[in-house]
Amino acid sequence: MREGTTLLFSSRRTFLQSLSRSALVLSLENVFALASRASWLPFLRRLQLAPVSGAGATGNPLGGGAAPTNGLGVNFLNVARESGLNARTIFGGEHKNKYLLETTGCGVAFYDYDNDGWLDIFLVNGSRLEGFSPGPAPTSHLFKNNRDGTFTDVTAKAGVGHSGWGQGVCIGDYDNDGYEDLFVTYFGKDVLYHNNGDGTFTDVSEKSGVAGSGKRWNTGCAFVDYDRDGHLDLFVANYIDLDLATAPVPESGPCLYKGVMVACGPPGLNGGKNILYHNNGDGTFSDVSESAGLLQANGTYGLGVLTADFDNDGWPDIYVANDSTASALE
Repeated sequence: MREGTTLLFSSRRTFLQSLSRSALVLSLENVFALASRASWLPFLRRLQLAPVSGAGATGNPLGGGAAPTNGLGVNFLNVARESGLNARTIFGGEHKNKYLLETTGCGVAFYDYDNDGWLDIFLVNGSRLEGFSPGPAPTSHLFKNNRDGTFTDVTAKAGVGHSGWGQGVCIGDYDNDGYEDLFVTYFGKDVLYHNNGDGTFTDVSEKSGVAGSGKRWNTGCAFVDYDRDGHLDLFVANYIDLDLATAPVPESGPCLYKGVMVACGPPGLNGGKNILYHNNGDGTFSDVSESAGLLQANGTYGLGVLTADFDNDGWPDIYVANDSTASALE
């Protein structure tokens, strides 16, 4: 950090709390400040990596000589394996993709699930059409921050080991109990985990009314108090209306991209309808998509979601990044 620079957030706790309601845009300086916490120094030293101090600074824990520089005076190094982030992400076939479903990948959330002031990591996982016999299907993973640059997989203990075609993830304290909860979108039924405050979660998807019909391709999501009643509501983007029994395969078109046969879509397929859930304040949600006007929009191929008061009128807006068509600002 440059001398005299003022940080956007006065503490790690303030930063974490800001993430519970909306996506956030940080300046490059604030990203560096967050990443260069003194707590990471022992871990970096164990990797024999000196903190970068200038554009010409070097350091490579793998012994391969100088780390590449990018003119910014900062280098990034993949330390996932050394940190204990060893879960394998599965999404579609390894050598061939038949449907568009197999191509979108999975989301990730950095958030402090146990309120100890340290960012933990939740990794969404996917599936394969051919299944996983023998052996169990892959699940999403929750990694607890050990405060020394390493993480421990606490998925089973926390109760968040769900299998399926995982897509996106968002966090928010929907019941205002001081612990941020976890919502995961799927091709199929979504999952809402209530944070019990003791390191465990309870699946309240059906009870809360946000599991959905199981016939939709849900993607990005965001907790946002759209009506400013003090309770976080939930917005869920949808990609396309997909039925694998009738979905076109690459050979049917054929579906080509620059002369190469690829999975068909999204152009030519029906776009999905986004969903807005109103928080009833009693642990349940109501689908208000129609009354809010979301169903009047054409199918959008929705993927990513951001929320902010874009026009400074005091009311949160919702931005949806769409595939192959114009994005939407709600």
